Amino acid sequence: MAGLATSFGSGAMSNSMDDVAGSAAAMLVIGSNTTEQHPVFGIKIRRAVAQRGMRLVVADPRRTDIAEIATLHLRHKPGTDVALLNGLMNIILEKGWEDRTFIAARTEGFEEFREVVAGYSPGKVAAISGVPVEQLYQAAEILATNKPMAVVWAMGITQHIVGVRNVMSLANLQMLLGNMGVPGGGVNPLRGQNNVQGACDMGGLPDYYPGYQR
Repeated sequence: MAGLATSFGSGAMSNSMDDVAGSAAAMLVIGSNTTEQHPVFGIKIRRAVAQRGMRLVVADPRRTDIAEIATLHLRHKPGTDVALLNGLMNIILEKGWEDRTFIAARTEGFEEFREVVAGYSPGKVAAISGVPVEQLYQAAEILATNKPMAVVWAMGITQHIVGVRNVMSLANLQMLLGNMGVPGGGVNPLRGQNNVQGACDMGGLPDYYPGYQR
């Protein structure tokens, strides 16, 4: 899959939970029932929506708990994450909402990326994903015009045969909008359950001591 490239990686959260909850003007949550899997972070997201008016877009085939507080819930068909994200980026480019300064200074392969995304028209993506065209435009506008925007995901999109492509598409979205390296933005993967990270930090892995020492 063609994509943008930058010095930022996506193996760990690029921004802290406090930073995202406190500074993001909008948030895309995909493949994560955050309020159940990460209740402390979920409370922070609820407060950001209720107290700061943060715009929340949830992409999940299921009607999850966090979808109840979302500005917009995209119920795409399972396995259509890449098509959905490419469709949103297609609309962003159509509307001229991309961050051209960031793209010119911090990425490469943009023209190749644009050619790939051009193949994902709103109508085609609606047919693939099951998300109505009107909702695709609504989501793209929320995510592109409320900055900074943070992306949050979990194992709901990574435990697929196209899990790597799903994550690459989210990284492309954030680079397209210039949301990397800024407070309240970034690419922010969560563990599957909230206690997994702490267990690993404390040495609960068979090949590591505490502090990730071999």
